[in-house]
Amino acid sequence: MNRREFLGFTGMMATAGLTGVANASEKTMSVSTPEITGAVTDYFEFRIAGPEIKNLMTKLKQLEVGLKKNPGFLSLSLKQMVGESTMVKNYPADLKGILGSAYADSAKQGSLPFFYSLFVRFNDYNSLQESRVAVWFRENVFPLLHAYKPTPKGPQKTPISLTYYHGVFQTILAGNRQGIYSDPNDIQHFLRASQDSPSEHRTTVANHVMIHDENMKMFEKKIVPLLKVAQQTYQPENDPNHLGKAASKENNFYRKAVTTEIMRKAIPDGDFRAYLMHGVWESMLDHENSHLDRRFRQHAGPVGAMVAVGPVEPFYETRFLARS
Repeated sequence: MNRREFLGFTGMMATAGLTGVANASEKTMSVSTPEITGAVTDYFEFRIAGPEIKNLMTKLKQLEVGLKKNPGFLSLSLKQMVGESTMVKNYPADLKGILGSAYADSAKQGSLPFFYSLFVRFNDYNSLQESRVAVWFRENVFPLLHAYKPTPKGPQKTPISLTYYHGVFQTILAGNRQGIYSDPNDIQHFLRASQDSPSEHRTTVANHVMIHDENMKMFEKKIVPLLKVAQQTYQPENDPNHLGKAASKENNFYRKAVTTEIMRKAIPDGDFRAYLMHGVWESMLDHENSHLDRRFRQHAGPVGAMVAVGPVEPFYETRFLARS
């Protein structure tokens, strides 16, 4: 299944239950793959039953040991989907944050499987290939992805396989509270110094969209100013600390984003190109209130007009982080 179809599924996750998703695996990388430059991410999305999470964490710790022997490895992060943004859809402001923990709450009560995203970052595409992370995932994580059913004796594994999505993404632009980065060396440093440690309890937001591939250059021209606004703005505008104040449901304040990043899928899905707008915030409501800021809305309009599929914007919490 390509990214367009997977996004369609992701948008319906709240009602889709345990239905499967076909695997868009490393097979998409063929001998005709064009040159892939700059820092890259092996990116995976998958659903997993609660009884298998302990095994997943063991496998990740083993992977970390191997990756640190690869000189091109930058960082690895596993993020659990906890909810979804309402403000990205321009719903009324009184609904902000209403789905902030909806997915995690459903997974805990057993009505949905747990949903994770795995980011494995490298200096370059050659280092990514040498790591064989896609093969590792297929051999070590995919066997864990089975649906479970409740029984009087507890959850029982079923033969139903929960397949996964895989794609290689390039980081084309990034930012933090110190600056905006487009130089390849700066981006590598940015990815190596990730600021989403599980101990910090920050909220990751990943806005998934697709555009018509023929519009890629025009789209990226428009997202540069949007990233700058998303990274640099805060409320109240006159905050003497130039950081903003904590968001709540009762105010429109928000603290400046911790980090922002634009990730482009290295290979298009037919006539479409997938993007991940990846950001880290101090809180979920900081993000939601940022979408109410007139400055953000002004710059988001031209970008949103070019989106062909999406946006789907889940919230995540980091569960595992490894750096080089």
